[in-house]
Amino acid sequence: MEIPAIDFRLLEIESELFALDDHLNLIEEHIRNKEAFEKLKLQQKLKKLNLTPSDPEWHEEQQNLDYIVDFLLPRLFRGPFLISLYAVYESAVIEIATHIQKQKEIAFSFNDQKGENFLNKAKKYYNEIIEFQLYPSEVVWERIEMLSVLRNSIAHANGRLEMVKKKIQEKITNWEKKKIGIFSMYGFIIFEEGFLRDTLSLVSASLNDLVERYRKWDDIQRRRPSHQTAQAGKPVLPT
Repeated sequence: MEIPAIDFRLLEIESELFALDDHLNLIEEHIRNKEAFEKLKLQQKLKKLNLTPSDPEWHEEQQNLDYIVDFLLPRLFRGPFLISLYAVYESAVIEIATHIQKQKEIAFSFNDQKGENFLNKAKKYYNEIIEFQLYPSEVVWERIEMLSVLRNSIAHANGRLEMVKKKIQEKITNWEKKKIGIFSMYGFIIFEEGFLRDTLSLVSASLNDLVERYRKWDDIQRRRPSHQTAQAGKPVLPT
């Protein structure tokens, strides 16, 4: 059986997405193991101290367990994953844009843009400068925008709601009402496993689609005579 050839163009992006999927599995496995360990440790402590539900100390110990399982573990392990996921998305979008810019011989680079947030710049650069579709659907783009907001809230405010702008607090509150796996506890943003998996799936699908479309576009460019390839570009600067 013939082994299909590996397409090394943008292979690093696919490798990073694969690693993120594996990383998320390890995160959730660690959370489950830590939960089981903390519950076993509590059972042993309650037995040793001969505590029962009729004792106030029993309820205090249960509250401590709930704090670890429901709040501390999800906050400390799931939040940073979203930061990594967004970093992969951002770097991939810039890398592909740069390849297209150079092949079209466009003078204005992605990083020449000033102001605005990254996603606004990405959307504008793909649509207006290199004329290449960035994302496959509005549903995907909405989740990427959500990821951007959450990433910034974690990276710059450690997930503390009181430390983010009022309009961001309102967005997060609205997302919480939609029951999509985002909620707040003790003033911090907390994520359920399902939200991380859904977000990873959508972002991965978007980037894989972008990579595949770039490869097909690049194949066409490579089949063209060199003078036609150069003429296909637009060495433009935005006004």
